[in-house]
Amino acid sequence: MNIKDIAGLCGVSVATVSRVINRDPKVAEKTRNKVLKVIEDNNFIPNVTGRNLRTSRSNKILVMLPTFSNQFYSAIVEGIEAQADKAGYQVVVVMTMLEEMLERKYLDMLRTKQVDGCINFFSMLSKEEISEISREYPYVQGCEPTVNAQVSSVVIDNRLALYSACKAFIESGHKRIAFLSGDYYKYSEQSRERGYKEALEESGIQFDEQLLVKSTMYKFKDGSKECEELMKLENPPTAILTASDSLAIGAINYLISIGVKVGKDVDVIGFDNSSITKYYVPSISTIAQPRFELGVTSWDLLYEKIENIKAPNKKIILPFEIIHRDSTGN
Repeated sequence: MNIKDIAGLCGVSVATVSRVINRDPKVAEKTRNKVLKVIEDNNFIPNVTGRNLRTSRSNKILVMLPTFSNQFYSAIVEGIEAQADKAGYQVVVVMTMLEEMLERKYLDMLRTKQVDGCINFFSMLSKEEISEISREYPYVQGCEPTVNAQVSSVVIDNRLALYSACKAFIESGHKRIAFLSGDYYKYSEQSRERGYKEALEESGIQFDEQLLVKSTMYKFKDGSKECEELMKLENPPTAILTASDSLAIGAINYLISIGVKVGKDVDVIGFDNSSITKYYVPSISTIAQPRFELGVTSWDLLYEKIENIKAPNKKIILPFEIIHRDSTGN
């Protein structure tokens, strides 16, 4: 059975069946439902390859992650896939390993139309190059947009997140508050550090450079190492903010190893609300990002660009949530 047979059974033209298959919004709803029912009843499978050649669409999108090891991205990808599937798109997920050469290699898939669009969660390219790519191809950024690049993006308010967490510590009586930040994810790190400093300044607490520590990577051992340096200070912190749950776990492990009661002697809060935080002992307070919604929104932004490359860039900010558990005394 072919498209002509379907058209004959429906009593419509081949062009109408083609428009239904290609999801043309101009087709009347009654006609669309009639054609779709005949297609389903006859188990007809459209020739997607031929259709894609005619429409210059692959019905695939590229999702670029900096790593597969961080479970933070799993729920984001689920959100993207859920929306992409509804629109008849497949999702190709790749890892750049924070290497510019790999990133450029995968972007060639966009330029050669192997994929119809790209969602990138961390780029090594300059703001000028990102802006140029965004002008020419459907391309958006999630969580870590390139600073000052002209591109659609979706994030949380990282500044407000750290500001709020730090203010909560201050209101609980803490005056020596440390922040284990990073030195790689520039957009979020700079925003979070700004929120941290603003909360201290507003509360009349002088910023101490010794209490802002930048880790090269976001691994357990980094959190442990940096916490050890903090606790060796003449006046160590009584509360520790961290840029990731992995840094929080490393810090907590070190504190426990030296006999410090976490959530009583020293409060610790992570970032991202990864699944382990709820079941770790002690359970870890954290700043939760709406990961599934980040995926859904990044797809929506991309699809808008696929449909109209000249659509204006949008910068969407989603809400965060501070979740208190044992590591901050509930």
